[in-house]
Amino acid sequence: MVLFEDALPPGLSRFVRLMVRIKSVLVSVALPILPITFFFVVLFRYVLERDLFAYEEWLMPICFWIFFLGSALGTYYDKQINADLLDTVTENSTLLWLRKLVIQIIELSITLVLVYWAWLMIADEIAAYPGWKTTIALKIPFIVPRFGIFVGFVFMTFYSALSIFLMLRVGPERYAEAMAKARQAEPDEQEIVTW
Repeated sequence: MVLFEDALPPGLSRFVRLMVRIKSVLVSVALPILPITFFFVVLFRYVLERDLFAYEEWLMPICFWIFFLGSALGTYYDKQINADLLDTVTENSTLLWLRKLVIQIIELSITLVLVYWAWLMIADEIAAYPGWKTTIALKIPFIVPRFGIFVGFVFMTFYSALSIFLMLRVGPERYAEAMAKARQAEPDEQEIVTW
C-alpha cells in the first residue's frame, strides 16, 4: 500500500502517516522491554537468587500490543510472508494487478471476520464488568491485552480496505510501474555480501 500512498486524498494521507508513525514509535519503544526484562529475570534468578515478581503478567499485555500493532504495520507495508510465485512466472501487468487485488479482497474478508470476533471478545469482557478476569498477582484485567488484539485487527482491516481502494484507483499500469521501481530499489541478491 505504501507504494501508492500519493494516490490518497491529502487529509487521509496525513492521517494514515500519523497512525503509522504512532504505531512505529509504540512498537519501537515497547520492543526493548522484552529483552531487558529477561536480562533482569536471569540476573535476579541466577545472580541474586531471587525471583522478579510477576514479570509474565506485565509482559503479556506488552507482547500482545507489540505483536498486533506490528502485524498492522506489516499489513501497511505489505510485508507479510507469502508464497506467491506468479510474479516470477508472468510479466502481464493486468494479471499481476488482478492477482494482488484478489489477494487483498480475501485478506479484507478474513480480517473483517477477525474484527468481528475480536469485538465479541471485547464485548464479553465489558459485559463481565466489574467481575473482569484478571491476572493472579498484579490484577491486570485481561481486557488490556485483548483490546490490543482488537486494535491490531481494526488497523489490519483498515489498511487492507485502503489497499483495495488504491489498487482500484491506480490500475494495472501504474501498479506495474510501482512494482518495477520497488524491485529496482531492493538490493540485488548477488550484491549482498555475507560474512
